[in-house]
Amino acid sequence: KPISMKDFRALFYETLEELEIENTIREDGSHTLSPHSMRHTFATLMKTIEAPDKDKMSLIGHASPEMLRYYQDTNIEDLRKITNSL
Repeated sequence: KPISMKDFRALFYETLEELEIENTIREDGSHTLSPHSMRHTFATLMKTIEAPDKDKMSLIGHASPEMLRYYQDTNIEDLRKITNSL
């Protein structure tokens, strides 16, 4: 069943609180962690899965490989795998 963004945000922040995950509020009133943070995490985790980009883009809700790559963060372990393979 679809959920409104307002209700999803409320549930997201409530869940973080229940899990005792710190989510500080910046001076501008925004949270350090937001539902948008989950998109980055999900996209980054998908980097390790062998699957067509089209399917990954469908899961993350974007239509271009560029946006999929934008959300895929780089970490030192991934970079080491590349350099160690040389």
